Order: sequence, then structure tokens, then C-alpha cells
Amino acid sequence: MIKVSEYDAESDSLYDVSIEDMNFNRLKWLDCHNPTKEELQKIKFIIGIPDNDMEQCIDEDERPAISEIDNFSMIIFKSPFKDHKNISVSSFAILISRNLLITIRKKDVECVKKILQLNETTKKRFFSKGSTYLVYQIIESVIDDYFKILDDIEKDIDLIENSVFHNPDKKTVMEIFLLKKTLIYFHKALSANREVILAIDNDYVKEIDDNYVKKFRYVYEDTIQLIDVVATYRDILTSTLDVYLSNVSNNLNTTMKKMTAFGSLVLIPTLITGLYGMNFRFMPEVEWKYGYAFAWGLIIICIIFLYTYFKRKDWF
Repeated sequence: MIKVSEYDAESDSLYDVSIEDMNFNRLKWLDCHNPTKEELQKIKFIIGIPDNDMEQCIDEDERPAISEIDNFSMIIFKSPFKDHKNISVSSFAILISRNLLITIRKKDVECVKKILQLNETTKKRFFSKGSTYLVYQIIESVIDDYFKILDDIEKDIDLIENSVFHNPDKKTVMEIFLLKKTLIYFHKALSANREVILAIDNDYVKEIDDNYVKKFRYVYEDTIQLIDVVATYRDILTSTLDVYLSNVSNNLNTTMKKMTAFGSLVLIPTLITGLYGMNFRFMPEVEWKYGYAFAWGLIIICIIFLYTYFKRKDWF
């Protein structure tokens, strides 16, 4: 699906137009979400982008990078996205020139959607500052999405830690591994995004307006902070997994102690009854009047002694 927003600076008006009706003397934002082959052909015809560069634009696994294409600068950036409970990253493309901004995305990238859904006054303010400012808003929105998702991950980590200490189970381990997998994807994506933002900050992108380059420096600092947060959360999850394994080992030891204790309670009576079950000819207690009561008393006393001992040792 292609959506074209065109800004008329003279009348300070923002219009939704078709590709065929675009005015190339005005600033336009062409957003292409999950494009069909026909839509991609239209974009290729308009900007004359080579096939291999177009393939990079629609590749969700493409590594973030910057390249120059005739009158355009192409920025590949990775954005987080949520699919139900699964959290991952997806690449999307930004093609920028003085009067044209094109975003190509396979996934429903939240940052682009949020800007498109802003009220008209805010959008006109963004458009009035040029295509570079729109790129800045998109990239900054991507960083904000990372922060929001990491805030949710922090809450999940708190729940996992509570579960590990009070009721560890296999579900907890699965949640730990899923979060670690997400954080690994985030770390790789953010590290590559950092290089892209650094290139913009160093004024290596031809079509980026020099007046707004400094703004990307703040985005770069936020990206560094995100990388540190991701590394911290990974360390916390690793430590939490170690605690889980320790708890499992401790629980196993506790279970073995309890089984040993209960086995001891059965062992002593078995020993006594086995002793008096022997067919020896001379056993004084066999002909004793109180021999039967003595055997039972001995069994009961031994059980009480062992139970008291294990109870004090907290084996029960």
C-alpha cells in the first residue's frame, strides 16, 4: 500500500495525493507499506533506483547502512516490532532527497505509523522543516520504540526474578531464553543503527541538511544508552538463570534429604524385625514374656528419636 503526503509551503497545506498527481516542486513523503510488485515498479520508475538497491529496501534482514543513489541517499535502519508476544527487529528503508522522502517497510513499523497518524497541525510543522527533519523524527521515534519495549522487558524481568525465587518451573526458563533472544537481536540492531547515526552525525550523508545534523547527535547518545541497557538486562537474565539452576539443585538436594530421612524411619524397624525373624535356636527375647512388647517399644523409640533428629536438622 502506498500513501503519498504532499506539502505546499506557500499555502501551508498538506494533501494526500496519488503517485501520478505528485508535484515534484513540493515536498512529498511517499510511504510504502508491504508493497506489491506493481507498487515497487512504480517507485523504481519514479526515482530510477537499481534492482539490487531495491532488493535491499525490501529485505527485512538487511543490515543497517547508508549508500548514495544518484540524487538520493538511502538509509537502512532497524526498528523493533511486536507480533503478539514475540518481539523482534525488522529493517526498513528511507530514501531521501531535497523534495522527496520515501519509506519502504515490509512490517507495520510503529514509528512511521505514529508520525502518519499525528494531527495535521503537527505534521505540517514537521513538513515545513524539510525532508531531513522528517527523517530525524522517524529515527527518533524508532529509538523511543526501543525504550518503550525495554521498559516492558524490565517489568517482565522483575516478574521472572520473583518467580525464580518463589516458584521456579520450566515456563520461567522459557521466558528467560525468549527475553535473552530478543535482547541479542536488539543489541545487534542497535549496534548497526549506531553506525548509521554516527555517519549522519559526521556529515557523510549527502542529502541530509547540515542544519539538522546536530539533532542526530542526541539520537546517537540515546542509542549508546540503549546498548548499555540491553547489555545490563542480558547480564541480569544470565544471573537469574544461574539462580534458577542453583534453586533447582537445592530443591533436588532437599528432596533427596527428605527421601533419605523417610527411608531411615523405615530402615530401623526393618532391621529390628529382620533380626527377630532369624531362625536362631537361642534367642533370649523369644521366650521372654515381654519380648513382643519390647520389640515394639524399641521400634517406636527408634522412630521417635530419628524423627526428632531429622526435624531439628530441618530434613522434614
